Amino acid sequence: MKRPLLFCTAAVALAMALLPTRAEAQVVQDQFGPWHSPQHFAFELRFGPYSPDIDSEFGGQSEPHKVFFGDKSRLMSQIEFDYQILRHVGSLGIGLGVGYFTESGKNPTDAKIVSEDRSTLRLFPFSLSAVYRFDLPYERARIPLVPYGKVGLDYVMWSVRNGNGEIPDDPAGGRAAGGTWGWHAAVGLSFILDFLDPISAQQFDVEMGVNHTHLFAELGTWRVNGLGMDNKLHVGDTTWVGGLLFEF
Repeated sequence: MKRPLLFCTAAVALAMALLPTRAEAQVVQDQFGPWHSPQHFAFELRFGPYSPDIDSEFGGQSEPHKVFFGDKSRLMSQIEFDYQILRHVGSLGIGLGVGYFTESGKNPTDAKIVSEDRSTLRLFPFSLSAVYRFDLPYERARIPLVPYGKVGLDYVMWSVRNGNGEIPDDPAGGRAAGGTWGWHAAVGLSFILDFLDPISAQQFDVEMGVNHTHLFAELGTWRVNGLGMDNKLHVGDTTWVGGLLFEF
């Protein structure tokens, strides 16, 4: 996730160099009243607990994920970029997301003794979402709460590596790496931070082109189990995420 974050930082720095200064922003507001830049996009930084439901594939007869990695959730980090195709009746958009998740644990032996060798599971989830945000109450009455919903498709690339950082091969011809298709659905609620300091929000819009900044919480289910295909690793979960949303 370091490269996407570095890319975002460079983009923000370039925007700051090209857009007006804070003093110019104040002049715009004083002379012409509130001004808003065009709004077409949204960018999310998303974080939340995650535990792949690998064991669900075995119907309780085996629990390989719990044996190797335990039953604790670890951090999933994601970014999402939305294009808002419809505005002023709420906001309807199409979003592309990418994330990163990793967990590791010591390998058990046949005698159920934990060894010093470790296995590491890595997930790279990709998503395509339809997103609707009911922001009319804020547009018309400055009520800063925005409920929203998402639904879409997922593809998760996964791999399991041993203590040497290698992906082991199965003698039968399999390999501890692959990809799984799935779908997701989620509902959430965001709080528009502009409401707390409208003047600073106005300046942020003029200087950076950011129309609104949201703090959000979301509850969703990710059914990444192959969409009915056999022999696909189950890597979904039902969990919550939170983060920041920037509309611009």
